[in-house]
Amino acid sequence: MITSRKFYELFETKWLMQRQNPGSKSPYLQGFLLGFTGTIDISDALDNSEKGIIKLKIGNGNVHSVPVDFSTVDPKTLSVQDAVEVLSEALTKAGVTDCDFDSDDEDTKRLKLSPKLGTVKWVQIYGDLAAALQFGNCRLNEGKGCFVFASFDGDLKSAAETEQWQDDKTIENDSPRGTLLKFTMPGKRTGSQIVITDRMSSRVAKQMINGGRLTSSLGNPERYEPPTGANSEPGRVDVFTYSEIYNKNENTIGDEVYIRERMYIGCIGKQNRTGGAGNWSDSEYTLTAVDYVGEDGKDYSSPVETDFSQAQWDALQMSDIIVADWETA
Repeated sequence: MITSRKFYELFETKWLMQRQNPGSKSPYLQGFLLGFTGTIDISDALDNSEKGIIKLKIGNGNVHSVPVDFSTVDPKTLSVQDAVEVLSEALTKAGVTDCDFDSDDEDTKRLKLSPKLGTVKWVQIYGDLAAALQFGNCRLNEGKGCFVFASFDGDLKSAAETEQWQDDKTIENDSPRGTLLKFTMPGKRTGSQIVITDRMSSRVAKQMINGGRLTSSLGNPERYEPPTGANSEPGRVDVFTYSEIYNKNENTIGDEVYIRERMYIGCIGKQNRTGGAGNWSDSEYTLTAVDYVGEDGKDYSSPVETDFSQAQWDALQMSDIIVADWETA
């Protein structure tokens, strides 16, 4: 129901970020995750017995830690069909019943992870093996797969959003009578840009946005390498923000009228450090979300805003979708 009541909006209290599927598609909108196509080498993500572990979280269900044995196939020339067979067998042995692997994506023939319930929107697979299988449009050491990252929470200093518009265009033509005719075509909206300043130094946020490789091993220092060469393209991420909406005269905690979600699909940008001598450095993120085509084939622009009533918000069970063990997966 559309209302004209007077509202106060509390600044965003929750920020979520997730890598897009290969092909610049939103996992949230598609409802499934895509991995590699063709054949790949995943041997570096496995132990000496050609085994590894993937972690799965479907909706707000429990995290599944699934051992996977690739010794029955060749992990150096792994095909999608071989991956489907091995991963499906691993799910069966682990007793995981809320998702499936297959290779039936009609457009890309990629490895695909789908929830069995069509109403589930948040699907996550993470760990070094998930990255090697190219979920989250990354590779081994280029990320941890495709998971929901609680970004910019707690140490956010500022955030500013600006509308992106093309410049007006003036066209001049001579009329048949020799008079100069001039008319202006107004510029069109091309997207939205967010500039975020965060006190937290987050390698995972930097890697999700800038790209690059992050490596670490027992006894050796952690090492980040900026993207270069063929892997120099920045990543695309979906960003979701949440704020509380109050009536003007009832604006204390517990009186929320709505939870407002802003959905920025396909953000591309960069992360830079700012600061001065003797002070804490800040991380500045500049993200631009342009128009995108939804799964219904229609054009949309970011951000799409949705107001959930408290009952609708509680039904989403959003508090249970965040995973805490992605860093060590």
